Amino acid sequence: MPYTRLDVAKRAGVSPTTVSRVLNNNGYVSEDVRERVLLAIKELEYVPNRIARSLRTQKVGQVACITHGLSNPFYAEIVQGIEEVVIENGYTFSIYSTSLQRENLFNLVYDGFYDGLIILTESEFIDVVDFQQVKERIPISVYGDFDNETSVPNVSVNLYEAMKKSVTYLLDSGHTEIVYLGYSKHGIDGVKENPRFNGYADTLSSNGVMLSSDHLLYVPNWQDTLSSGYNKVIELLNKNISFTAIAACNDLMAIGAIRALNERGIRVPEDVSVTGFDDVEIARMFNPALTTISLPNRLIGRSLMEILLQQLKGNTDVRSIEYVPELIIRESVKQIIS
Repeated sequence: MPYTRLDVAKRAGVSPTTVSRVLNNNGYVSEDVRERVLLAIKELEYVPNRIARSLRTQKVGQVACITHGLSNPFYAEIVQGIEEVVIENGYTFSIYSTSLQRENLFNLVYDGFYDGLIILTESEFIDVVDFQQVKERIPISVYGDFDNETSVPNVSVNLYEAMKKSVTYLLDSGHTEIVYLGYSKHGIDGVKENPRFNGYADTLSSNGVMLSSDHLLYVPNWQDTLSSGYNKVIELLNKNISFTAIAACNDLMAIGAIRALNERGIRVPEDVSVTGFDDVEIARMFNPALTTISLPNRLIGRSLMEILLQQLKGNTDVRSIEYVPELIIRESVKQIIS
């Protein structure tokens, strides 16, 4: 026989009303009491009746998440942060991939049984979706860069400044022949400019380094993977173009690039330096450990869900959050000037 809410209350030493407050995230409960209730729920493997709960609260306790794909550990780590807050607040969530056509993707969410929606994808994706229209259909929180006038609740990182930090470090280390590895100048939709590319190009320009088309390795849309980094660098090496460093737009492409260099007997960082972007776990464990731009991945995920929860509680004045990226210096860049 399954356990009831009364059983949870007895195990935690609280009233059934307190258990309800914790489950519905409604009303004040001290942190220590909340932890006792959550522990009792876990120990008893208590599962609330969501159908009955939805009739009382007009909420179903489920949210949807649209993501670029969990094969990229950057997104997987953010989803871990989302999941932490989902569990802490008694919700469940479903994940949809951007590999689906956009119209079908949003129809799946609109037709589903969800209280809210989290958009977790490449910043370029936000340029081809009318999020104001989506917001009118369902509460949302979005990972991405928006202009200051938007009313779309979002969590963002200044990707332009992040790439500037990476390229500036390479320049300060004596590198001027720096290859760009990532999405093209005009991103996914071919119209709005890519902040990572602009950070790269503007930093070269402001330091008197001419931008060379030979040093631009553009990957196809949505294919920012190990294989893309590997294949693009192999193509570059086959052209015998001179370069001393690669600034990649994520860690996977950076590691793919290093594999290509290693196969040709080119050492990192002794012969060519490489920087990444995202600071996923493999970047820290790889040999050489990758110099990269660190983003607070799990904290981004937690913030996305917390922003959504504020809306679900009726808060219409939800503030967006911007995190400051940090350059993490490890072993993949060589100083070629003293």
